[in-house]
Amino acid sequence: MSSHSRSTLFLIEQIIVIAVFAICAAVCIKILVISYLMTVEAVDTKNALLIAESVAESYKAFAGVAEKTAETFGGTVLEDSINKIVSIYYDNNWQPCGETEAVFILHLMVNNINESSVLFADIAVSRVTTNDELISLTVAARRER
Repeated sequence: MSSHSRSTLFLIEQIIVIAVFAICAAVCIKILVISYLMTVEAVDTKNALLIAESVAESYKAFAGVAEKTAETFGGTVLEDSINKIVSIYYDNNWQPCGETEAVFILHLMVNNINESSVLFADIAVSRVTTNDELISLTVAARRER
């Protein structure tokens, strides 16, 4: 067998080995990126839940007064004939911020029509850019008399 055919076989073998390693590296990088994105999603969901629970507890402590809850967390209140909506904006580090720097938004929606002694409100935390909802919950508070 000539040395030319041996070197050709060796070169082909090396190319195959490099190709296999490249494929393995690509798969590993994809797995790392997916795990990073899942971690970011889990951290954002955890922080959204903590913020939503804090707002819910304040809403209950203030006996369903949305304005006091908004004041406590630096939010704004919009009111129409049916609902009161408290909007609180958060930056990437989950610190309250203005609307222009916001990455996340919390909405507390209180139904004004309800005349019972219990006020129900829906709380939802979502991303501003994609409007993906991270967490939502319903809270009830006894109305002040």
